[in-house]
Amino acid sequence: MVDQTVLIVGVASFQGFHLARRLLQEGFDVVGIDDEGRHKTRIAKQRLYVLTHPQFQLIRTTLANKTVMRSMLNRHDPHHIILCSTRTVDDPLERYELMKRYIALHTKRVPLKSFITFDLPIQEVNEEGPAIHLFTEDVFGPWDDATTLVSKAIVAVDRGVRLSGYYATDIINVSYIDDVVESVVRLLRLVQTGLSPVGYFQIPASDYVNVQTLLSDVGHILNKSAKTSLPMRASVLRQSDTPTLDTLIGFSPSTSLFEGLEQVVDWYISYKNMMKEGIK
Repeated sequence: MVDQTVLIVGVASFQGFHLARRLLQEGFDVVGIDDEGRHKTRIAKQRLYVLTHPQFQLIRTTLANKTVMRSMLNRHDPHHIILCSTRTVDDPLERYELMKRYIALHTKRVPLKSFITFDLPIQEVNEEGPAIHLFTEDVFGPWDDATTLVSKAIVAVDRGVRLSGYYATDIINVSYIDDVVESVVRLLRLVQTGLSPVGYFQIPASDYVNVQTLLSDVGHILNKSAKTSLPMRASVLRQSDTPTLDTLIGFSPSTSLFEGLEQVVDWYISYKNMMKEGIK
């Protein structure tokens, strides 16, 4: 499984950061493209500091820089490319189409074993290469930038304010980031056996809870009173017709919301204290 290079586009993102850390632990060489540019948040910059590793190389560029991208692909010859979603990008489909063009040129010289994307707003794509489109739901974990519902809930309870924009009975489908990363690692192992799935796959959620339960669990862990008097409405469990990845890789996310929350809250408290001390 080692001795192969993985290119992660959007490595400063929440998903990209965790994928890079795990793949480096597995012995991969990881090349990261940081294409968030001037829109990069403070925590995204800090993720890159944490990613310092002998087998990690950061290329500070955008996908629009054709010269740098072609040079990078020729120099590193990645076997796998992972295109991560970034919340600061206006047109994720444009990033996807750009990456496809680079891959088309690259694979004329070096075969690509897999091209994996996360959460692209695509309904139907006619693929010519080994593209695997993965979809997730409410993924949470340490090093998030307070844009997910789980992170918003932690901040709201910690500050003693009401979580706005949500109903107490809304059901969320949550997956812990480590389970999502494990799914991708197992997918890469499957590809290395010679099997090359192509198409759309859902990484299933590990837990289904309502927002009021989320707030109550956060309050219990923080030992603070959660303002759970949110408005009510009929709850709806979101379901998808997309095939799930677990049937292919033999692994399904199983970390419960409470178990994951304990780890996220521990990180959140440590990170908050670090920021108070002025450590950048």
